[in-house]
This record gives sequence, C-alpha cells and structure tokens, in this order.
Amino acid sequence: MLNTVSAMWSRWWSASNDKDELSRANLTALVTIFAVLVWFLWAAKKSRKPPLPPGPRGLPLLEYLPFLGTNLHRKFDQLAGVYGPIYKVWLGQKLCVVIS
Repeated sequence: MLNTVSAMWSRWWSASNDKDELSRANLTALVTIFAVLVWFLWAAKKSRKPPLPPGPRGLPLLEYLPFLGTNLHRKFDQLAGVYGPIYKVWLGQKLCVVIS
C-alpha cells in the first residue's frame, strides 16, 4: 500500500513542463484550502452551544438571589409572565432553567 501511494505521489509531482507544474501547484493549493475550510467549519459547528432561554439579569456573584423573596412560586409566576413558560435564572453561580 505504501509503495502504491509513493508511486502515485511521485507521478503526481513529476511534471513534464511548466504548465503542468503550475496546474498541479494550483490544484494542490485549492485542495489544501478546501481541507482547511472544511476543518474550520466542522470545528465551529462542534463548538457551537445551543442558545439559552431568556431570563432576568442579576447582580454580580449573587445574580438573582436577592430579588427572589420568600414566595418563590409567586416570583416564578411573575417571571413566567415576563419571559414566557421557559426561562433561565442564575441562583448564585448555578444556572437554573425553569419550566412552568
């Protein structure tokens, strides 16, 4: 297998004139650019995170904890009225997604 690949590679680079050499160099450059572009698109798609639902903003470090109060069910109902049935709330450093 290695001999076959080596033979194909040597035939590929043994140019008979300058025009063939230029076209092979252009083709090699295009294939390389295409491979790099495909790799970047694949990496970007892989690292893309799904969007979070909307939610209230909070204070740094404490986030939304000081605004909750004692009646959590009423506060969550108010937040559902503003942000919809699915929303996010940061409780300290923990992200909570509320579905109501």
